[in-house]
Amino acid sequence: MGQPSVKVRIENLQPTASLLAEQVEAKLKVRYAVVLLLAVCLSMAAIACWEAWNSRQYHLHDKEVAMSNLAQTLAAQAQSTVKQADTLLFSLVDRLENDGMDPAQIPRLQRLLSAQRQELTQLHGLFIFDENGHWLANSNGANVPDANNSDREYFIFHRDHPDRGPHIGPSIKSRSTNEWIMTVSRRLNHPDGRFAGTAVATIYLSHFLSLYDSIDMGQNGAINLMADNGTIIVRRPFRETDIGTSVASGPLFTQLLPHASFGTATIKSVVDGVERVLGYRRVNGYPMVVSAALNKEEVLEAWRQESLNTAAIVALLLSFLGALGYRLIRVMRQQNHIQSELLGAQEKLLEVNRSLELLALEDALTGLANRRQFDLFMVAEMGRARRSQTGLALLMIDVDHFKLFNDHYGHVAGDVCLRQISAIISENIKRPGDLAVRYGGEEFAVVLPGTDYVGAFLVAEKIRRAVQLAGMEHSESTEGMVTVSLGVCAYDPASQAGADDLVSAADKALYVAKASGRNMSVIAN
Repeated sequence: MGQPSVKVRIENLQPTASLLAEQVEAKLKVRYAVVLLLAVCLSMAAIACWEAWNSRQYHLHDKEVAMSNLAQTLAAQAQSTVKQADTLLFSLVDRLENDGMDPAQIPRLQRLLSAQRQELTQLHGLFIFDENGHWLANSNGANVPDANNSDREYFIFHRDHPDRGPHIGPSIKSRSTNEWIMTVSRRLNHPDGRFAGTAVATIYLSHFLSLYDSIDMGQNGAINLMADNGTIIVRRPFRETDIGTSVASGPLFTQLLPHASFGTATIKSVVDGVERVLGYRRVNGYPMVVSAALNKEEVLEAWRQESLNTAAIVALLLSFLGALGYRLIRVMRQQNHIQSELLGAQEKLLEVNRSLELLALEDALTGLANRRQFDLFMVAEMGRARRSQTGLALLMIDVDHFKLFNDHYGHVAGDVCLRQISAIISENIKRPGDLAVRYGGEEFAVVLPGTDYVGAFLVAEKIRRAVQLAGMEHSESTEGMVTVSLGVCAYDPASQAGADDLVSAADKALYVAKASGRNMSVIAN
């Protein structure tokens, strides 16, 4: 149905209801103030939590970057240490394979190994073993005629693999000095390519530990130098039981290294179960991996203290804000109590103004909207149609031969006829957003937002048939009863700039309907 009569709306407005509405509004303002205060407090708390979370992520990221840089430095140190030993081995293997390994050369070879060892303080020793694992020469001057190293991992590896590259073996205890060492070895070949023995350089694990211990890793940090198969070569903090332990099942080897040769992560150690912020990197040129990790709990300790300080400050501010807001709300409630006593007198004046405003938009005879309301409504709806690209249609309705009806039946009957037609139009407008208007005299208009010309034409025909079926007698009409003619027009933003253009188009369609015999609906071209 269309909009209800303005008179009905005025009659339904009671002073007590309006007064109650004002009082409810005043109470709502207090509630809004409470809600606003809570929203501000919650927002401050949320911002503090967000800042704390960002600070936490920053602390972790900062340590990840630091561990990544440290892992890069330690990997370069390990690569340099092994490279120096491997370079000696390479030249030693080349010399032995070219000059041979006759017993007469052993004393000279001993002196050479001793001199080369003196050049590199990280070296525990340089050793030459024959194809059976017997000691041929060493840099330490040890005389062990019955010693045999054929059971060592590096010897077995070179005996079974023809590869001429360097081999990094697991950390072991020296049989000559009982010190922990790591081995770098190369294969010796006979001229025909058969296995002739091994050349081995041993490096003190203490060489790495002295560097690792000088780095501040907190109370529970860890540095690992591992073979690429996951076996620990040396670890800080140093425990003999950790040497040779495999961490291949841990996330570093199962999740990280398969995808990147270096990076950072926060993972739990498979050695001691501690969650750490880790930086890792493969050693360039050698099958080793270096990792440096800080205990996550130690990393976040400074963040926790900072967050507690921030939380204390925020709590203090929230307490002050809460006290201030409580005082403000009390003042507002007192003002509302005073204001409620003034609303009674104001209500009557507002009611009169409201009634005058509503009457100014209503046609007194039919109760439909008048021309003023039509003009305002059209401007608003045309603007909405342009913005939202939705339809808008207009019906212009004219009572056929109404002047003859007035002349024959009198003006009182004419007014009754107009009221009946107004009621029929209102009954056939189903949507609350539609507007029925008495445009002037016996002419009416219907505005149909969100409707195209097809829908508007259906509404027009519905109104036309309803008027005809009402059977209001009109002896001066060719139909013998009151009928209406309708012009239908849909809004086109491209050709209709204003409301006058749309009205003009509908009027032209109405003129065609009347010129074509009346009692019909015509769509504007």
